[in-house]
Formats: sequence, C-alpha cells, structure tokens
Amino acid sequence: MYASEYKGVWFVEGDVEGAHLLEPIKVTINGLLVQSHLKTLDDVKDKMVTRVRAKNGNAVVAFKYGQRSSFWRSIVGMDNVHWYATGVIAIIPVPKAK
Repeated sequence: MYASEYKGVWFVEGDVEGAHLLEPIKVTINGLLVQSHLKTLDDVKDKMVTRVRAKNGNAVVAFKYGQRSSFWRSIVGMDNVHWYATGVIAIIPVPKAK
C-alpha cells in the first residue's frame, strides 16, 4: 500500500484499517477549454483536497488515478488528454512522526 500526504490530505492507494468511510469521490479534468495536457496529478489532487475538506475528511482511500487520450479529438488537433481519479473520502488515523 502506497500513501502520500498532499496539502494536509492523505492519498492512500489501498484500504486503511480503522478508516471511517464518508463517500465516494471521482474527479476528472478534461474539456475543450481546459488545456488538460498542461495539467498534472497535483491539479487532480487539488480538486480532491477541496472536496475532502468540505466533508471534514483527511484522506482519500482506494485512490486510483491516470490519464486517457481521446483519439477523435487528437485527429482534429484538439487537446486529447483526460485526467481522472477515484477513491473514497475517509477519516483515517494519521501516522505519528518518529
């Protein structure tokens, strides 16, 4: 299981024992005027952080992310990158610094 902290929210690529699950979360970055080819994983996480904080959570568990390209949009020279991420907003016990 891989976990990282970003802007005070934990992103965990797996489940956390003792997690209090709040609700599923799904974020996408795409669109005609978004210029998603210039976006990064941090942009996806920024959107998730806002929603996690709104639900008083401190983590996204079962976090999965990636990019897709749209063949049809690339044919006409349009931005063809589509960022996505999914998971579950949760409250987890925060690891203590040693």
